[in-house]
Amino acid sequence: MNERFDTATEAQKLWDDYQNGLSYQANCGLSKNLPRFVKFYQGDQWPKATPATKNLPRPVVNIIKMICRNKKSAILSTPVRIVFRAEDTLADVEKFNRFADYIQKEIGQDALDKKAVGDGVVKGSYFYHYYWDAEAKGKDGVKEGGLRCETIDPLNIFFSNPTEVDEQKQKWIMIASREDVSSVRAKCDSDVDKESIVADENNSKYGTVEQEGNKLCTVLTRYFRRDGEVFCEKATKTTIVNKPFPLTPDLASAGVELGFFVEEDAPNNALPDATAKDQLIPDAAKMYLYPIVVGNYEYRESSIYGLGEVEGIIPNQKSINFNLAMALLNAQETAWGKYIVHPRALQGQVINNEPGQVLVDYSETGSGIRKMTEQAMQSQPLTLVDTLTQLTRAVTGSSEVMTGETIGANMSGAAIAQLQSQAQQPVEELRDTFWKVKEKQGLVLAQFFKHYYEQKSFSYMDSVTSENGKTEEVQLEDIFDSAEFRAVEFTVVTEATSGTKASAAGDINILDVMVSKGLISPKTYIKVYPDDAITNKSKLLKAIEEEENDQLRVMSAQYEQAIKKLAESAEIIQKQQKSVDQVQSIIEELMRTKAFLAQLYTEAKTKISQGNIEVARGNQALADTTHDAQEMAATIAAAANQGAVNLV
Repeated sequence: MNERFDTATEAQKLWDDYQNGLSYQANCGLSKNLPRFVKFYQGDQWPKATPATKNLPRPVVNIIKMICRNKKSAILSTPVRIVFRAEDTLADVEKFNRFADYIQKEIGQDALDKKAVGDGVVKGSYFYHYYWDAEAKGKDGVKEGGLRCETIDPLNIFFSNPTEVDEQKQKWIMIASREDVSSVRAKCDSDVDKESIVADENNSKYGTVEQEGNKLCTVLTRYFRRDGEVFCEKATKTTIVNKPFPLTPDLASAGVELGFFVEEDAPNNALPDATAKDQLIPDAAKMYLYPIVVGNYEYRESSIYGLGEVEGIIPNQKSINFNLAMALLNAQETAWGKYIVHPRALQGQVINNEPGQVLVDYSETGSGIRKMTEQAMQSQPLTLVDTLTQLTRAVTGSSEVMTGETIGANMSGAAIAQLQSQAQQPVEELRDTFWKVKEKQGLVLAQFFKHYYEQKSFSYMDSVTSENGKTEEVQLEDIFDSAEFRAVEFTVVTEATSGTKASAAGDINILDVMVSKGLISPKTYIKVYPDDAITNKSKLLKAIEEEENDQLRVMSAQYEQAIKKLAESAEIIQKQQKSVDQVQSIIEELMRTKAFLAQLYTEAKTKISQGNIEVARGNQALADTTHDAQEMAATIAAAANQGAVNLV
């Protein structure tokens, strides 16, 4: 390709833009204040001593660091996960999310987030720079390239319009870095005069000291857009290291496939107009997002650089340190007594302030040695320090409730949790701001996934149910192909993961309630007890296990004795069972005899009843016969008497 611009002139333009960015940071006070914020956070909070202050103590009660660390931990206390969604029902969104989790673990996104939020709390802003590292190695150790990420210091990143808070609306974004000269020469274009890449002076505002013998130069990496597509170029102070190249991989081949040739254009200094051919490139084939993600702790009015926590606390920190220093100076000055001595009173004696030292007063008056009355140390400076500290913690939202310190011995866990929930509300806004930054990260990650990864193997954990119905976590393998997702439009949301962090005090309170109600065993209580709240946890568990083993041995011996006694009892019962069986047979025989006798009794009773009836009938018949005989005898007698009468 033909050169269409003067590389020396172009390098100078880049350097001029870099100097303009430095001037803006200086005019806004960033280049002066940010190093100051870092010093105060690190504990470097006193100026150099002067002859007038050389004896002044320099105590540091670093409430700045305490507040910043508390705010950082509060923002990161709830782990968050980037989740991709798509309206295309045919897209395998689940695979895309699994691959995103895998890559974020590979690049150490969690560690980068912690560092970034730490920078934001102190410096006000944090910046992620995503880039493709062609030298990255895969799982098999072979170079295959990979996505990488780094955080950029606010003083090392510059924008075309720093009053625009949306990084994607910038005409260009520039990153300044210090790199080894030999490394820059190895990565420069083939037609670059490598000898023109030389070491230059370090102008770090943080006072960074570079090791002697190292040859480092300032490299400017600028991203810009041409026809909506992101390009990148690199330069030193005097040389263009890499001419503008698109972030979209293999763009030339894509142009050939579309039937036109894509010609390399000049840098985006003048934002050259697009050609008709360039407009034919489909959006799905372009990388249109800057690989830069900007995050602010709190927004600064009309500036892409944010506000940090340190900026408003420094005056209070200095007042606290100064009041403590004055109190210590008073104690220091009055610790060694001062004496008024007559010229001839000591006569060679030395007052060394040793305990029990005896001095002889050789003056004629007897009052040639006397101790001066010292001013007692006032409690007002210490009271003022305490007041300043409490007020500072209150206005910054770092009270004892939020930091998890002891509030009251008689407060229940529910009351403490409620207070902590209320105290965390101001932090919710800061956390939401950070989660919005995570969503912007997801869009940049999706862009790299859809253009750079083809047939990339990755692994993930998933729950699998075995044949016996048991569910367990296993590691599975899969293949990610960017061609499947290149035309898919993703939206990004952030979700809190199940591993939400909580304070150790809250965890301990819940465990205390559960063990008191007998819901968990003491061993389980120790196992899940926070590691940072107990010492020698492993030894304690081992002691519990040994005690359990001792109890198990005792119980085993008792069990064996019980089994032996049970066997003896079974033998006795077996012998007794025989007697019981004999008794049972006798009882059964008696029962049968009793039943037989009952049957005989019933039959006899029936027969007796029938006999009685027959006897009654016979008696009745006999009575009837007797009656008839008596009547007949009476009739005969009457007849006989009548006949006798007649004879007479």
